Amino acid sequence: MNIYLLLFLLFIAAPIGTLIHEGGHLIGAKLMKADYLHLTIGHGKKLFTFKCQNIQITICRFFFINGHVKNERYLPYRTIEMICIIVFGPLLNIVFAVFFYLLYNLFPNEYIFLLLLFNLWLALINLIPFKVKDKQSDGYMILKLLRKSA
Repeated sequence: MNIYLLLFLLFIAAPIGTLIHEGGHLIGAKLMKADYLHLTIGHGKKLFTFKCQNIQITICRFFFINGHVKNERYLPYRTIEMICIIVFGPLLNIVFAVFFYLLYNLFPNEYIFLLLLFNLWLALINLIPFKVKDKQSDGYMILKLLRKSA
């Protein structure tokens, strides 16, 4: 991997993939009629925040590291609604991986291929149930919800 691909991965592909993934959770929460949504991309000092209706989006200094969506609803979510919100993150990564695959077939280059691979990796790794300290994968949260409802 050359330095340009590495920089592209860190500063373009990773933030785009994270935005797609967290955007999936945001879409899922919106479909489940969340009353308030807050999407955060990155860590550290806030660079900027903007709000549109009941959705607030915050971009932080280290935008290439992680992201999360916080959603609230006055009526508690049912288990199936929570699972839908969780699944929409990896699902949107899969949709975009397919999109980048089609784009790569039209315009083959390493950068599009990296976007394809990163989105596919995000989808798959998030569906594997695991927990590291207080961080839980989407698959882990789904498994936990299924066990709780059984």
